[in-house]
Amino acid sequence: MTEPGGWSTPDGWGAPASPPPAGPAQPAYGQPAYGQPGQPPSGQAPGQDVPPYGRPQAPWGSRPVDDKPGVVPLRPLGLGEVLDGAVGVLRRYPRPALGLAALVALVSTVCNVLLLVTAFEPFFEVDTAALDRGDTAALEDAIGGAAAGASLSALLSVVSGAVMTGAITAVVGKAVLGEPMTFGQAWRQVRSRLLPLVGLALLVLVVVAGTFVVATVAGVAVIAAFGGAGALVGVPVMLAGAVAAVWLYVRLSLAPCALVLERTGIGTSLRRSGVLVRRDWWRVFGILLLTVVIGTFVSQVVQLPFGALGAGSVGGMFDPDNDVLATRSLVLSAIGGGLAATLVAPFTAGVRALLYVDRRIRAEGLDVSLSAAAASRT
Repeated sequence: MTEPGGWSTPDGWGAPASPPPAGPAQPAYGQPAYGQPGQPPSGQAPGQDVPPYGRPQAPWGSRPVDDKPGVVPLRPLGLGEVLDGAVGVLRRYPRPALGLAALVALVSTVCNVLLLVTAFEPFFEVDTAALDRGDTAALEDAIGGAAAGASLSALLSVVSGAVMTGAITAVVGKAVLGEPMTFGQAWRQVRSRLLPLVGLALLVLVVVAGTFVVATVAGVAVIAAFGGAGALVGVPVMLAGAVAAVWLYVRLSLAPCALVLERTGIGTSLRRSGVLVRRDWWRVFGILLLTVVIGTFVSQVVQLPFGALGAGSVGGMFDPDNDVLATRSLVLSAIGGGLAATLVAPFTAGVRALLYVDRRIRAEGLDVSLSAAAASRT
């Protein structure tokens, strides 16, 4: 159903059909246009009453519009409402939310186990007698393989996180309106978006990590060339690169949500995220940072028994026969990480999706379309 002005109500959460025309500054959303008598707000027919706060009102004697038909109220959201809404998504939609999370975590965990065991296998074959003789060639090769394996594992985590965000975003699209959703419906909605989500994750990784790496290499090169005096330039360059990487990550953080709910391409979703975050960067950054802190704490609690079991099963973190990290410890650690991802990743993805909803409500008045959609379903 397409609303006047280009809005597309769920299932499809289309972006505005075109950017608003340039012109004088408009009054705050839902407020009267002071100084412009007789001029109705955008989308308001002449002579039609203006509902307070820009929200549609039900006719006299009919059922009033529910301000909270789903997991969050249809208005700008506070921090507590965003966090509570993310938990509410998992409570109300356990099968699609946790089911998709478990599917992604299972595939990611299996790949991680195979990757880590393969990458660290050379450590199990290092000849300690050769090391005593000063022959470190085998150890250097093992370190190189382990570094490559760890990098691929991190890349896999980035990709699986993007897919997880897309999957939970599809569930949030229904949860905001309180509509039912099955595992099959959620999978069908996100299935066609899997490749774009992976491409988007890789592109964001290249942009963010590339910015940091280029600045770090440039700073190190300046310090190496000019010594102590070069540190006066090199260190600020590296710090600026780190700040720029964080700024870019937050600015592009809502792109997966736009990709899924608006059915846009990769480039358009990146631009949409930039537009939505632009005027509220610090708030988005703070909520994302708090979510990471909460998720990290819960994840560590979940993984602690697996880490203790892996260490205790071999008499410590190192195998007494090989003096290297034990395979069983790696496997148990990966399993613990997969279980933690099943529980924590849907929450963090839900927070990001609800931030997307909040930013569209604040910047584009999405609550009006959502309220109308909710009213039409009562």
